[in-house]
Amino acid sequence: MGKIKTIYSIKGIFTKLLNDANKETFTIPTYQRGYKWTSIEANSQVRVLLNDLYSAYKTSHRYYLQFITLKNTDNTLEVIDGQQRLTTLTILFSIFHYLESMQETKNFVKGKLVYKIRNNFIDKFIYNNIDKIINSNNWEEFIIDNPNYNNQDVFYIFHATNIINKYLSEVEKNNEVSKLYDYISDRVQIITNILDDEMNSEKIFINVNKGVRLKDEDLVKGLLITRIPLDNIEEKYRLTENEINEIRSTLGRQWDEISHWATREDIKSYLRISDDNNIEWIIKLAFPNINNFYSDENPVFTFLFEKYKNGFKAQEIFKKIYETKQTLDDWFNIPEIYNLIGFLLHIKSSNNINNIWDKLSICNSKDTIVVELKKIIKEIVAYDFENNKLKELNYHDSKDDLFNIFMLLDLIKVLPLKNNKEEAKYNFKLISEEAWSIEHIFPQNTDELNKLEYFSEEDLLILKELLPDNIYDYIDIEDEDEIKKIIALYEKIKTSKNKCLIDETEKQALEYIFSKSIKDLHRLGNLTLLETGMNSSLSNNFFEKKRKKIVEKVSKGKFVPLHTYDVFSKLIIRNKTSLHVWSKKDIKSHENFIEIKINELIEYLNME
Repeated sequence: MGKIKTIYSIKGIFTKLLNDANKETFTIPTYQRGYKWTSIEANSQVRVLLNDLYSAYKTSHRYYLQFITLKNTDNTLEVIDGQQRLTTLTILFSIFHYLESMQETKNFVKGKLVYKIRNNFIDKFIYNNIDKIINSNNWEEFIIDNPNYNNQDVFYIFHATNIINKYLSEVEKNNEVSKLYDYISDRVQIITNILDDEMNSEKIFINVNKGVRLKDEDLVKGLLITRIPLDNIEEKYRLTENEINEIRSTLGRQWDEISHWATREDIKSYLRISDDNNIEWIIKLAFPNINNFYSDENPVFTFLFEKYKNGFKAQEIFKKIYETKQTLDDWFNIPEIYNLIGFLLHIKSSNNINNIWDKLSICNSKDTIVVELKKIIKEIVAYDFENNKLKELNYHDSKDDLFNIFMLLDLIKVLPLKNNKEEAKYNFKLISEEAWSIEHIFPQNTDELNKLEYFSEEDLLILKELLPDNIYDYIDIEDEDEIKKIIALYEKIKTSKNKCLIDETEKQALEYIFSKSIKDLHRLGNLTLLETGMNSSLSNNFFEKKRKKIVEKVSKGKFVPLHTYDVFSKLIIRNKTSLHVWSKKDIKSHENFIEIKINELIEYLNME
């Protein structure tokens, strides 16, 4: 007799487990419902299991069936949960050994599964004489010859036997039977849960997945819920049956709580989790070394099972996962922490929840978490701390830094700065989903002007303000034809009053004028967060049309970045300029506002 393990191969279940438990058989008690696995339909339990086993065989990966629960009695291992799986496996291997190519191999399932109320059928037609089922043309013919077995349990066993035989016969045609047999025997595994013989078998119930392939998280759940109540088996005080069932019920509820929280759309979008309906990401946060653990077969479960085998108690594994979820939930519900973490996750940077967790999980209070987050943000923001000003940023080379600056301008409104009356949680989900990006308030390159047909009167106002008095000072090309086009367009814009038509042949000259002579269009004050492509979708009157689009979105309750709305409503422009026109004064006033607000933010970030 050996020490009973947690996981066995299929062959090991019928051989080594029984040997370790010093038993000869598994027994299906009378209170159990009968065999009910369907097999005729394409999505029936038996067919699904066969297809999953074959698919796993083709990849050579280990395959885990859901755990079985057994009760250790005097003479046998009583099957509390797992009858359907053990019966199907018994039929499967009985048919393997019926096949001509496999008849020389030892049948390790024969006689191992004993039914209290129908064992004579299993013994007579599965362990022996299985050909009488296989050679029957149909159920009706079989019952005519065997009228004593006309019941529902035998009906399901009869059809399962024939379906499995047909399936393996097809496999045999491909000369794969022996390899499939070896794979299922040795590579398919089951978690076992052994209960004390003092427990009332009929009161024990564990909800299981019926034969389908299990994900990592399912295997982890099965391991923890089955092992936690039994971790104290060597201790002086042993849990009663009611205590074990109560612990398992509580663990199940807590696991469901973790699963529900981890798959909430607001949580996943905020933390930028891409896994669909999966809680593995929380388990990996709790045990980050999983990411360095190589296993092509259920790496999360395999890693945790190895820890368990090496002495790390199941209760401690569960506690760490649960506390990880609780900590994340606390962060999610504290506005200041929520906003600082959200900023780091949704800006243009290499940050993700894993490296943020690494830095924050060692913090022991809200204050230390906030201080650490401020430190991380200070390392990212493009600010010259020595000279107390923003760094010089170029639109073409510094788009990520600029995006981060304008995200900070939004964040200022929801952080506990001195002028803010109350904190709020920023909508990071929509800033990412709706693809807001850095764009020019008044466009300045051909990509943004590809639909340009003419400059309106309002457009001309800012252009005339920004164009230099002498274009010749800015021309540094030698192509005389191009120079003539540039000068002609310059004069055309300068002298136009109500409208200035622009055709395709003039756009190259226009880009040259914008890039070389209108420097203010490149300034920080002419930038903000806009929906990607908004400039390129407009043909004229750029500021006013964008302003109307922004106002329309807000009036419909749609998301607009806070600072963007302030720009187009001119709430932050100190000079009294027209609401419908963007001017040179507006650009400079906007830039001054940005510098003031960023300095306020830096003051906040420096506070400990």
